[in-house]
Amino acid sequence: MPRPAHWSRDAVLAAASAQHQLLTAAQLTTLGVSRASLSRSNELGGMFSRVLLGVHRVDGRGPLSHDQRDMAALLYAGPGSVLTSVAVLRRYGVRAASAPALRQVERVQVLVPHERHRASHGFVTVERTTFLPAHRVRDGRRLAVLPRAVLDAARRCTDQDAVRALIFEVVQRGLVAPEALEDERRLGQVRGNRFARLALEEVFAGVRSVPEADVRQAFVARGWTGLLFNPRLHLPDGRFLASPDVYDRSGVCLEIDSREHHFAVESWAATMRRHAEMTASGLAVIHVPPSRFAAQPDDVLDEFGRAVDVRRGWPTPPILVRDAA
Repeated sequence: MPRPAHWSRDAVLAAASAQHQLLTAAQLTTLGVSRASLSRSNELGGMFSRVLLGVHRVDGRGPLSHDQRDMAALLYAGPGSVLTSVAVLRRYGVRAASAPALRQVERVQVLVPHERHRASHGFVTVERTTFLPAHRVRDGRRLAVLPRAVLDAARRCTDQDAVRALIFEVVQRGLVAPEALEDERRLGQVRGNRFARLALEEVFAGVRSVPEADVRQAFVARGWTGLLFNPRLHLPDGRFLASPDVYDRSGVCLEIDSREHHFAVESWAATMRRHAEMTASGLAVIHVPPSRFAAQPDDVLDEFGRAVDVRRGWPTPPILVRDAA
């Protein structure tokens, strides 16, 4: 006859509830569950189901939630392991992290101390590092600080626009200072950080979105110098006026006006009011939808150039120019 079980179902369920219904084989052994019982349960569809080597779900079936995948990855990687990349970005609601190129087929990336030899397995990518980052604990999970998570995601991404969108979003939303990202990039691995380096160059030039970055690249390719991207323009009395996408100190502004942004967020009336204030202050404002710039970039740049040429010799508008927004 088989030996009677010497473990408490209630004790197992209580322990698992603190870890999103997951326990390691070692934890289950401590609770009195034998490895033979785990094997039989896995085979027969019992109370325990293995999700990774040495990690079991308790009393559950069906796909794992994101929370369970993240916790399972940490339990598999061992003490001191830290979640990074998309698993962390998701916790901050970073929309760009949902891009297919960044999701990496839903793999969970975990950092472990360099001396620990733990292979990637299942849906978990394990990376050994000599620079284990500072972390925050949220709902029992250790999350790398956001600058490290952003750079780790960027290093493994092969789509430059996806990396640009990621870095522009976290900076634009104020989640991470560009200086913190640059510090992390310099301290981290050189391999795989080219796209992040290029995106940060654009950020420090004042760019805050992929369309704006494309506009800047078009001007740079034409040999334009001295342009400002997203500068903060103020009136002589110090009042804020506008932050155009592109500004030439002659007083010519280029605004790439997205219908989605101006109708859903700011309202067309407010956009026109700002345009009137800019014109009344001596600025020449050229409005272009993103679709037209994408289809006719040379025409738009030609129009901008003609506007600048017309204003040559005119008095410079009494505008105070501050850093990029």
